[in-house]
Amino acid sequence: MTENRINIMDPQTPAPAAAAVSEKPQVEYASVTERFVALLIDYGVVFIPAQLLAGLVLKLLGPDAELWQIVALFGGINVLFILYETIFSCGDRVTLGKALVGIAVVKKDLSGPVSLPRAFMRAIGYYVSAALLMCGFLLAFFDDRHRALHDFFGGSVVVQIRQKTWLERTLVRLLGGVLLAAFAWTAYTQYFGGGSLLQEYYIRHAKEHLGKIALLEEAHRSRYGYYTNDLLRLSLLSGDPVQFQRDTQKILQPRGFKIGVKGDSYKISAVAKDAKKTPVYYSSGE
Repeated sequence: MTENRINIMDPQTPAPAAAAVSEKPQVEYASVTERFVALLIDYGVVFIPAQLLAGLVLKLLGPDAELWQIVALFGGINVLFILYETIFSCGDRVTLGKALVGIAVVKKDLSGPVSLPRAFMRAIGYYVSAALLMCGFLLAFFDDRHRALHDFFGGSVVVQIRQKTWLERTLVRLLGGVLLAAFAWTAYTQYFGGGSLLQEYYIRHAKEHLGKIALLEEAHRSRYGYYTNDLLRLSLLSGDPVQFQRDTQKILQPRGFKIGVKGDSYKISAVAKDAKKTPVYYSSGE
């Protein structure tokens, strides 16, 4: 989205040459709340449709979707967000969120818009700020120009490009609270909720591993005439006991694994390595 910025370096009325040299441009820096609301809007512009598309792709892949495919999809979404922020933060452009809030990114010396490389570094700075437990964003509360860590990366500041009424400022604050709650809930349900993609992945792979153990149980009975509750004995039948043990530790929780043998039947119970530590089971005859 394109929006003409206020040229803060070009006064609307002519002034004496001496005054023009000594007088500093009068600007109002964007508040932390305004910047936060703009960022959440931009986040939604990119991530909401992209995540819907990613969900459709994963449904088409079905239960065979691998972890690397999930990581690749969400990695691609983040690359798209970086490109969006880069393109619409340089030149005479603003992102949709900033246009709605009435703010724009300019050079730290207020001489004009930032360059494409600087805008790219600024977009990368979002992820550096997030990786530092969001501390990079907290810098905006202490800097006199409300600069966050990504602003230092991009050599930029964020300024207001139009005056806002008291009502507009109040609405921005309310919208910020609503968006924060909405995105926090979405992030939780997607990455940690019962129906999240990662949740389903870990549970599915835990069940598949129990199925492999069950095959080893059948192989053990075929060779020795009985089932066993000794996982080490079963691993020796896998052909690569070291790798089998590694896979077991990678897929299942260290506690909660048990093989119960009773005559001609057995039951394998374990705990998946998902956020909720979901119990999984396999019984002979399944």
